[in-house]
Amino acid sequence: MATIERRIKEADFSNLSEPQMSDQDWEDFNDGIVLFNSGKFWESHEAWEEIWKRHSENSRFFFQGLIQVAAGLHQLRRNIYHGVEKHFRNALWKLEPFQPVFLEIDVKYLVKIIKEGQKELARLGEKELQAFSQRLIPQIIKVKHSSNISK
Repeated sequence: MATIERRIKEADFSNLSEPQMSDQDWEDFNDGIVLFNSGKFWESHEAWEEIWKRHSENSRFFFQGLIQVAAGLHQLRRNIYHGVEKHFRNALWKLEPFQPVFLEIDVKYLVKIIKEGQKELARLGEKELQAFSQRLIPQIIKVKHSSNISK
């Protein structure tokens, strides 16, 4: 079994709940959102990675998913097709269980845009990556209500 398939199969998404976030976690989380939404994908990745390192519960998959979206978009800027494809694929399986909203983030929207981005990648192929549509560069959208994870 391929490594990614094994990781997906072994991932435990039971008992998902929002983590206890420290003041530093919230600061890093919100900084990451601002950085991401301003196109500073590598820097947002770094901010969210600090939170991921501090948490061991299943919700850390959520942070990994955000990190991988940012990494994929960073690779897109660098015109590295395989990196975009790999990071988008990994981000999706980690973010999908957290839909529709987690930590006030519209995860459903994010998943939808990443899937559209995957279709665009497949359509363009490696040689046309620079033509990737800017409308498929997602924003992190905060909503007012709390977690509503689909079971």
